[in-house]
Amino acid sequence: MSELLTAAAVIVPFVSSAATSFAGAVVDSAQSRLADSAVERGRVLLGRVLHRGADDPPRTEQDAVAAATIEELSPDDREILEGAIGEWMTDGDDLSARSLRTQIEIAHREYHAGDRIQVTSHGDGSPAIGKLDTANFYFNPRPDQGGSS
Repeated sequence: MSELLTAAAVIVPFVSSAATSFAGAVVDSAQSRLADSAVERGRVLLGRVLHRGADDPPRTEQDAVAAATIEELSPDDREILEGAIGEWMTDGDDLSARSLRTQIEIAHREYHAGDRIQVTSHGDGSPAIGKLDTANFYFNPRPDQGGSS
């Protein structure tokens, strides 16, 4: 599982709370950038949330943990998060943590849709060749041979 989905529980309340409480102007500005990509809209809001100005509410200990979690994401997961935030902001009026969590899960699933391949082969000793990082092999012997997977 991606670090992003693991970290989402920490990230989601932080971003959602910031978006609804102090970053209203940033959300409005980002939403109005319809020509920009979702990733850029999310990057704008996330940058503002992570690097607060003097007039913004002070960062709590929970906020600091969430910010550190975001900073530790891989570049790919950070881009997925930024895109998910951008889509979430323009998806309607629901800036809830639950809605953001759903958007992150959708973005993660779409990004990683090509990570799964299924290969089948038929006949005794038929090879299936490819490059895999992780694989499960299931061997189904003929009934007269016995055996296990």
